Formats: sequence, C-alpha cells, structure tokens
Amino acid sequence: MTSLKNVLEEIVVVEVQEQLNHLSKTAREAINLSEVAAFALNRLPVLYASTSRGWLQQRKRAHSELQPQIVSAVQQALLGVKRDPLRKSTKIEASKVDTPAHILTRLQKLFSKPTLQWHQVPQVFQEALSLVSHTPEYLSLSINDRNRLQEIKGYLNRKDAHQHEHRDWHNNVELPNPELNSYILSASYFLINVLEDLAKQEVKNQLIHMANVLPRKVGADDVCAYVLNRLPALYATTQQGVIWQTQKAKEQLSSQIESTVIQSLMTLGKTPRRLADPIPLLKFEGECEQAINELRLIFQREDITWQNIANLAEYAIEHERQGMTYWRQQWRMLGQIYSEMYLKPGDAELSLRHTSDGEVLTVRAHTKEAFGWLADNPKNLGISTLRLFPAVAEIELYGFFLDFSINYTREEMAADGII
Repeated sequence: MTSLKNVLEEIVVVEVQEQLNHLSKTAREAINLSEVAAFALNRLPVLYASTSRGWLQQRKRAHSELQPQIVSAVQQALLGVKRDPLRKSTKIEASKVDTPAHILTRLQKLFSKPTLQWHQVPQVFQEALSLVSHTPEYLSLSINDRNRLQEIKGYLNRKDAHQHEHRDWHNNVELPNPELNSYILSASYFLINVLEDLAKQEVKNQLIHMANVLPRKVGADDVCAYVLNRLPALYATTQQGVIWQTQKAKEQLSSQIESTVIQSLMTLGKTPRRLADPIPLLKFEGECEQAINELRLIFQREDITWQNIANLAEYAIEHERQGMTYWRQQWRMLGQIYSEMYLKPGDAELSLRHTSDGEVLTVRAHTKEAFGWLADNPKNLGISTLRLFPAVAEIELYGFFLDFSINYTREEMAADGII
C-alpha cells in the first residue's frame, strides 16, 4: 500500500513531460522518462509525506521554494541521460515497481474507459463480458463500431443517472480531480528510491528494540517519512541500478540511517500525535482492495489480486469473444481447489494450461506459509485437482522466492494411490 511518498516524484515527472514537449519526436523517443526523473530526483531534496496534511504542505513547499531547482535539475537530466541501445540493463522486477495505479491504467485501456476508477471495475468488467459475448450481431461489427457502441451505451447510462461525482451536468464535462490525476500519473514511470526499503526495515527493528523506552506509540509511516526527509535520494530504474544504489547505501549510509531512525523515534515519541488522514493515493488503493473483494465474490475465485486482475480480464474477454465460455466453469473449479486447500485470499494464484502431454495446473504461492503448506500436502492438492480436472498430467508449485518449480507428476500421484 502507498502509505508514504516523495511528492517531488509527481512534480518532477510533470516537469519532464513539459520539457519533452519542446523536443522533436525523434528526440523524445530517445529519452526514457523514468531515467530522466530518477536523475533529477537524485539531485533534489526529498519531500516525503505520510498524511494528507503533510502531502499538501510538501507540495506547497515544492512549488514555492524548489521550482527553479526542479526546472534546472530536469534540464540537466535531459542532457545527462539518453537511451543507449548498447547499454546492458535489466528492468526492475515488476513485483517491485508495479502498483495498483499501473494495473488500473491497463484496465482503462482494456475497457476503453480512460477515466475508469477502481470502484467501477467490477461492473465495467461484467459489462465488457456481456458486450463481447459470442453473438453474430456483435461479431459482424468492426472494431471501431464496437468501440462506438460502447461509447453510446456509456453515454446513455450517464444520461439516465441523476448525479455523478465530479461531473458538471449543466456543461456535461468532467470536473478536475487532481487526486485521481496524481494517482494515474504515478503509473507513467517506474523507479525506486532504494532507501525506502532500508529505512522501513530499520524502523521496524528499532520499534521492537525501543518499545519500552518510547514515551508513546508512534506510526511507522510517520517515522519513515521523517527519516527519508533527512537522507539523500537514491533512485534507480534498473535491476543493476537497484543493486548498485543499495550497496552504496549500505557502505556509506548505514550508521546514518540507524542514528536518524533512533532520533526520529525519540522526537516523534515526545510529540502529541494528531489525527490525520492518510495521503490521497491511499484512498484509491482502498477502493482497489474493495473492488478486488467484489471480483472474488463475483467469479468465486479467492486468488484474484490487483496484480493478476488485468491478465485475468484479458483472458476472460478473449475467451468470451471467441465463444469459449467454458472459462467461467474453469474459474469456479480453480476457486474450489483454492478453497479446499484452506488458502487465504491472495495467498496464491492458480492457472490451468494445455500441453501436448495433458493439462498442467500451476500454483504460484505469494507467501512462504502458503508455499510450505502446499509443498507439505501434495496429496491433498492432487486429490482436489483430479476430482475437478481428471486430465491433469502434472501440478507445478512455484514460490516467489524460488526460480524453479516443485512438480507433482501423474506417475507420483499414482504411486501415492490417488489415481
């Protein structure tokens, strides 16, 4: 969850986009927005916030005090960072940089709804499935006609509604929603300040060690924001960059991180805590969580998460478009296996694929506890699987911390007496 953030990220990205607009198309295509933003952010102060009030204050400070520095830093970044096709670099793992905002933008494109919000996703998903159902009338339409039909249906639905949040019905235009714009903008770049994870881990450790000496309980997010605002930025956009920046932080900043965390705990521990709303971005992630819960109920699959919903939606819509409606029953049966294995929502993800040797059930565990439980109970998993998918030839179990799978073959199932 996005519980704290450097407000300069958004402001710098906007400035990068503004300066890129003045370049030729060829020049723009040769520049990586994330790399430029990281270059500039590493040469600017950090302005982390963990509350709505802090978010507003830090933004005000950025615009009133740092605007010339931001413009200059971006100008330097554009000169200093260019895409080099010969440079060997590996993108940061999606699991480390993907956010619900990134997934929402994918869903906006998939459903052709550029203003889609998380709370609308369950309904829009079902409407999309209905729209692409295997009917001769729909299939005879061109892609443009299908999109136009969606627009007409959307317009009629809006017209029938009496009120809609953020809409001026007199002029029929969308009112500005700066918080949503900020949320969506965060999906336009991929970068990491490696100090965030290091600071969070140190805060977690010190909260345990200093629990008996702190005058009052303090929030971990508040402490992290306090600490990060007193450390330099160490942003990276590639896997190699993350490794290099992390090593640099451990070699040069370890003692400073520790002392700053202790200082922040003692300072905040003496300061009366005021009730404060979280940063605005957290609201949208709360809506995301609610939407995912609704989708789990609708499709009877507890393994639906924000990380996999876009892929699942693409899969379902494509199968529905081709008239292969068996996916619905398959989803319910995968959900039943999940339930019978006593997995909690989001613990793992199940999928079924066809191979020349037969069907393969793939289980990806997202927690060590879930992986351990599944690895220790292959027979139970095999029994549930074969009862619902008798043609399964193999079960593959993956853990997020492993780069290989543990396989349970049909021969092993037979040896265990479950076939």
